[in-house]
Amino acid sequence: MLRLPEIAAPLPLLLRYWRIALICLAINTVGIVAHRDLINQSEQTAQAFFLRDAKLYQALLQHHLEQLASKADLISRQLSLNRQYSNLEAVGQPILHSYPDVVNLGVLVRKGAQIILRSVEGPACPPTGTPFLTETCFPELRTRQTLEHSLQRAEEKLSTSGTVWLQDRNTNNQRAFLFSAIAAPQGADNPQRALVFIELDLTRLLATALRPAVEGQAPSLNVHLNSPQTSQNSAPPSGPFIRTTTLRFGDQDWELQLTPQPGHYYSSPGIQAYAPLAASLLVSLLVAWLGRVLETRASAIQAQVEEQTESLENAKEALENLVKIQKMLNLQLQNEVAQHAHSVYQLRETTQLQQAILDCAEYAILYTDPQGIIQRLNPASINLFAYAHDELIGLHVQHLFPPLDTGQAPPIRTREGQLELNLAISEKFRVPQEVELVRKNGSRFTASLSISVVRSPEQQVLGFVGIVLDLTEKIEAEMRIRHLAHYDSLTALPNRSRLNEHLAQMLELATQTGQGLAVMFTDLDRFKYVNDTLGHQAGDELLQLVSQRLKHCVREQDLVARTGGDEFVIVLSPVEDPTHAAREVADRLLLSLARPFTLCGKQITVTPSIGIALYPEHGEDGNTLIKHADAAMYLAKDSGRNNLQFFHEGLGRRYTERLDLENRLRQALEQKELDLYYQPQVDSASGELIGMEALVRWPQADGSMIPPDKFIPIAEESGLIVPMGAWVLQRACEQTRSWLNEGLGCVPVGVNLSARQFDDPELLSTIRRTLSETGLGATYLDLELTESLVMRNPEHTRNVLADCKKLGLRLSVDDFGTGYSSLANLKRFPIDRLKIDRSFIKDIVTEADDAAIARTIIAMAHTLRLEVVAEGVETTAQLELLQQWNCDAYQGYLCSRPLPAAQITQLLRAYKSSRLLSLHSI
Repeated sequence: MLRLPEIAAPLPLLLRYWRIALICLAINTVGIVAHRDLINQSEQTAQAFFLRDAKLYQALLQHHLEQLASKADLISRQLSLNRQYSNLEAVGQPILHSYPDVVNLGVLVRKGAQIILRSVEGPACPPTGTPFLTETCFPELRTRQTLEHSLQRAEEKLSTSGTVWLQDRNTNNQRAFLFSAIAAPQGADNPQRALVFIELDLTRLLATALRPAVEGQAPSLNVHLNSPQTSQNSAPPSGPFIRTTTLRFGDQDWELQLTPQPGHYYSSPGIQAYAPLAASLLVSLLVAWLGRVLETRASAIQAQVEEQTESLENAKEALENLVKIQKMLNLQLQNEVAQHAHSVYQLRETTQLQQAILDCAEYAILYTDPQGIIQRLNPASINLFAYAHDELIGLHVQHLFPPLDTGQAPPIRTREGQLELNLAISEKFRVPQEVELVRKNGSRFTASLSISVVRSPEQQVLGFVGIVLDLTEKIEAEMRIRHLAHYDSLTALPNRSRLNEHLAQMLELATQTGQGLAVMFTDLDRFKYVNDTLGHQAGDELLQLVSQRLKHCVREQDLVARTGGDEFVIVLSPVEDPTHAAREVADRLLLSLARPFTLCGKQITVTPSIGIALYPEHGEDGNTLIKHADAAMYLAKDSGRNNLQFFHEGLGRRYTERLDLENRLRQALEQKELDLYYQPQVDSASGELIGMEALVRWPQADGSMIPPDKFIPIAEESGLIVPMGAWVLQRACEQTRSWLNEGLGCVPVGVNLSARQFDDPELLSTIRRTLSETGLGATYLDLELTESLVMRNPEHTRNVLADCKKLGLRLSVDDFGTGYSSLANLKRFPIDRLKIDRSFIKDIVTEADDAAIARTIIAMAHTLRLEVVAEGVETTAQLELLQQWNCDAYQGYLCSRPLPAAQITQLLRAYKSSRLLSLHSI
């Protein structure tokens, strides 16, 4: 029990037990909050049930009203068909039977200013033929006015739109009228306006509409229907258990109020709502009691602690001296422990580093005892020998070497046949040695092995460390490198390097045996056509197929090598009659390659040109024999291709001259010894200058000229045509820009493009750079392409020409008629001009066929809106025929030979001064 002084002094008690007070306050607060949450949850649940039932009542009422409106429309439509109002009974009785809230229904007809009741059905119906809006039926004037207004709306809209709400003041009964106009038949003279009306008892209406929701039980909601006038004059009440909404009936909105019936949806909180309050109060009392008990015990304990503390103070002084002594001993011990810990750390760090090195090493590291028993190893050893870790530990190293029955003694073996490690062996293997080892599955591999001795400080042998490096990948890589160095990667045939080695060996053998051998140089005819039409992938596939057929045509001891591109060299091993052997192999090659190849779903036939050089007649070393066989191959090409030719001395001179001409051409290109000539192009009708063609010439020091048909093919074959074409383009643009600056004619200059130039991916970049550097407009540059070049790869040609047209360049097809294409094919390309080849112009005066071809080409080209230029015009008769055929322009010796830039400049200056051009006298 509490003492009176403590009760009289609550403030000290509160200060003493403030923690307990706060805990009790918190507990009571939690109880109050829980009590409030239960009450709120009960109210929210009641509101949810109320809203659910209210929406159901509203939906049922709205559905019932819509059904009544539809019935009124149904009656009006049926009566409008024949105006036989006597049928109202047949139509109205089912409605009266199905809808108890319908008091009366009938038909109203307007006669003048009065509305007469024409037909009526119902238990309280007035007599037929009497006025409808009378004081007897509707005593109040306001009611009659409202009905009159509603009837007028229904008549005007011809729909179920007239509704009115009435309330009898004597009986306090609420009624509603629903009107629907009856449409008059079409073509009726002076039709009477008639309406269908339905009189409703609103009390019955509510009972009938809500019958599905109530189902024989007392309704849970009070339902109030207010007229539109009442809802407009007063604000609807609001509250959590009041739902006010509108119902559409006819053309008016009726106000619907829903409120709970007494005793529904809400009840006073039950005992469970007050359970949190009671629980919190009991818990707080329990906490207060426990706090008081604990406080009392704490006070007693504190007293005991104070007594013991005093006794401990005395012992403290005695211990302080012992502590000082102990500190000195601890300090000395700490130093010793720190030194020992540092040593242990260094040892652990060294061990971890060693283990990390072992784990990361790519090579296998094994440690054995002096008897060769494996004691330690790294992960690489497990991967290399395919043993598990536990299997290798304790295994003798003899199991890692091949067994004795192989006939090859392992490098580490005793006289008894057992593998053993010793100092002599370890000294030998200080330098890595190649040995053969065996895995667990029995597979063998070559490895590099090095051995080191592990000694104790007293120089006693503790064991051996072996380092094993697998050389399998290295050996395979060396083999691959050796294969790549001596064999072609595409066809797997020997390459030039392997060819030279083999040929040197065969020449040595032939010298020793006194026999001869043959070297055959084979080149595929028109192989570039396959690459250009079917693509390089098809070309590579063709080379592989050809290489297989070549190998089948020779003996096993013969060699077939690919030296580059579509060139193959065959070395026949020494025989008594190399001429007969070479001819026999060449015939087999011609027959084998004559069979078509299937590429990209097409049958392709390629033919070889074969050149043969014999040892020792045509050369005594490999390079000479290959060079002479190459020269003989070119002779085979010049002889119509698809044949074989043997080397002879005159061919050697021709080959030497060709090489000399190629070297001189390369030097002339580097030293800019080439020159550009220009041949005018003249309008056939007016004789005016319309363009010029730039033609490359190679003047010599003695004043002579090397013909273009002699050095241009060499430039094509050697690849010099690309830098030569770039030089021609640069010089032609510079000269044209110079003429424009001087005002000497504004005509384009044509520059011929070779196939190699056209295939150069840098072509457009070169043209852009040249035009930019010279400042020449793109319209003054005309690119001339041969017909065969245009039709070689149509898709590629169309893309490149489209890019050229985007730059603004003019495009011409040169030598038309020599490529066997049609104008219908050329219409796919953005071509501006067509140049008829000189071979068709040469004999147009004497040969009717040539004249017909030239005339047809001109006519069809004009149909395709192409400008036509005739090349090689040399006589007036040729020009007159071209003028008759409306050829646009011509070019040839009749107008002018190709002239150097200086003479063309003089010609343009004369043309500028006279504005007339007379080139026939040049």
